[in-house]
This record gives sequence, C-alpha cells and structure tokens, in this order.
Amino acid sequence: MPRRSHSRITRLRAPQIVFACLGVAVAVLFSSGAPRAQEPAAASDSNAVVARWIDRTPVTKSASEQPQGSEDASLIYDPVRGHVILYGGKDDANLGMRETWAFDPAERKWAKLATQGRTPPASEDHTTIYDPNSHRMILFGGENGPTTNKLWSLDLKTIAWKELASPQAPRRESHSTVYDSRGKRMVVFGGIDRTSADLYEIWAFDLDPASPTFEKWQDLTVTEGRPPGRIDHAAIYDPVKNRMVFHGGWTKIRRGLFGDTWAFYFADAPGGRGRWERINTGTTAPSPRRHAVSVHDSDRNLFILLGGQGQSTPLNDVWIFDLTRDVWMNATPPGPAPVPRIDHQAVYDPRNHSVLLYGGDSGADDAPKLRDVWELALPSVSRLSSSRGAQ
Repeated sequence: MPRRSHSRITRLRAPQIVFACLGVAVAVLFSSGAPRAQEPAAASDSNAVVARWIDRTPVTKSASEQPQGSEDASLIYDPVRGHVILYGGKDDANLGMRETWAFDPAERKWAKLATQGRTPPASEDHTTIYDPNSHRMILFGGENGPTTNKLWSLDLKTIAWKELASPQAPRRESHSTVYDSRGKRMVVFGGIDRTSADLYEIWAFDLDPASPTFEKWQDLTVTEGRPPGRIDHAAIYDPVKNRMVFHGGWTKIRRGLFGDTWAFYFADAPGGRGRWERINTGTTAPSPRRHAVSVHDSDRNLFILLGGQGQSTPLNDVWIFDLTRDVWMNATPPGPAPVPRIDHQAVYDPRNHSVLLYGGDSGADDAPKLRDVWELALPSVSRLSSSRGAQ
C-alpha cells in the first residue's frame, strides 16, 4: 500500500536526537486560562498537573526482536497479563503486516506471539478495542483497497484468532470505536464506507454473552442536533456520564480539519434514544487536527489526546480533557518527548497509572517508521482530586 497522500503536507523532518535526561517533570496549570506548557508551576501550587515523558523503547540487537508493523498498527492493553497486544501495522515499505506481538512494560521487551488459526487480512484505518466480557481483542473495519466490514476477535487466553463475519456489519474505515462498559458493547462512529464519506452514523456491536443479541449489530444513529460527519477523529467512552466524547477529525468532502468537541449521551434505558451535545470549550482547546490518538484515563476520569496531523505539520502535543468539568488543558511537557507523528497508537496502563504510546509515521520523506515506546507519567489520583476540589 502506498504512503498516505495527506501525509505529504509540508512535513518537518523528525529530529534524530537521543536524549539522556528523562526525569524532568513539568507542571501545567490546571485552569481554563491560556495554556502554559513551557512554564513549570511552583511545587506548592495545588492546582498543577504534573506530566512527563519517559522513553521506554526496548534496546534490540536485530529487527526480529520487535514488530516491523508500526504505522496503523492495532493496539490494546491486556489487563490480565499487564501486556500491550499489537497486531499488524505497515512496515518501512508500507506493506501491511499480519503478525501479533506482546509488549511487557515491566521488562521493556517485545515478544512475537504464536497465534492459532487464520489471521485477519492486512489493512489500515481499522480500529480495535479490548472486550473484558470475553477477554479478547476485537478488530473491526479498515481497508486494503476497498473499505471492509471485517470483524475478528483474538482470544487472549488461547491466542487464537476467529472471524466474526456478519452481513449486518457496516463497512467502515477511518472511523472510531469505543467500548461502552455500561451497555457491554463496541460503539462505532463516523468514517467512510464504499459509497459515502463523512458519515455520522452510530452503530453498536453487542459483546454481552448473556444478551439475546450477543454479537449482533444495532443502529443507534440520532440525527437531531448531530455533528457534521467526519473521519480520522479521536474518541473515548466516559463511563461516569455514560457518553462517547470525541474531538477533531477531517471532512473528506470539504477537505478541512475539525477542532470541535462533541458528546453523545447514551440512553439510560434499553431501547431509548441517545442525544447529541456540542461541548463549549471556549478558547482553550486543542488546535484542529486529524489522526490524533485518544486514551481514557479511568483512574482520573480524563480524555487524553496525543499528537496527530495539524494544519501543515504533524504534532506531538498533549491535551487533557477533564471529563468531570468538561474543560480542556494543554499538558504538553517540555524536554524529551516523542517526535511529532500520525498513525501512532496508545493505551492506558492501569497498573502504572500512565499512558503508553507506540510507533507511527513522522511524515519525513524516506524516513523509516517509528518504533519507539514512550510512557506519559501523570499526577497521582489523590493530587488531581484535591486540584479539582480547589476549583
């Protein structure tokens, strides 16, 4: 598959610099005023959020000790083993890989997994979630030419892939998926199918083994008050307010970036209708972007947004959306950090209460794919709770 045409937008070559100083902490003011990403707050400031990047890239002796698939790889966190599970991704020649790997954050090592059964076909612009009901990875959609509705599961106990083919499944690429823990379902929003772009439909795939509609699809689309359809946006599920929250994206039809933030509130009663709400973020919000990565920090109830493609160059900034107060904050640490990138992946590591970021594409001409691993260390839950209470 060729390199994405949109990644050629006036890119800056990523600096090839290795930093030794990885323990620098930065305090970013937890307020609705102008972001102060480069100004450390005083240690006594009770309203400060402290974040820092730590390079966790494994030291390898050969290419065989790490995945070759990096850009557009599939990534989930396995909470039982405490490992990150990766499938696929594109290599330096932009060929789609079909390998499954596990990363151990404690040991900082990759291990190739010997899977059972057939593996999913190579693709890009698909999505994955972790299904806690059956302890498996769910992979949906994507394209390797035409847009697909492929649906596969990886049993994390047996490491066996299984195709979950369904004629009901919508065809999607460049969409978002979240796991709705209240409804025990995978929720799909937006994207492209084979005939239309900038979709706004919402579909749900039932993951509750006790449900009479287990592994069946349901259309949850609500048109009243909906946002513009889009692709390449970043979404998470907020279990406290029972909503999907997303930011940004791209309109393929009008060829422009979005910088808005929306929430879809799911119906509390079975069979009910959800509702849309555009969140007023004021002037403090991430710049318009696509291909950003989103993570839900379940310990602190935060929506964390990482990097993506801006108006002219890739980004490496960090933004935090406080789901309790519906406020965006720029939490970009200074100092050592991942280079700007797109098509990367990230997961939340609940054992270390931090974010793990992997791979992607810098967009630099003829540059190899990025295969680095970074940890975003965040403030303690108790410190953030006291910070919220002071507002």
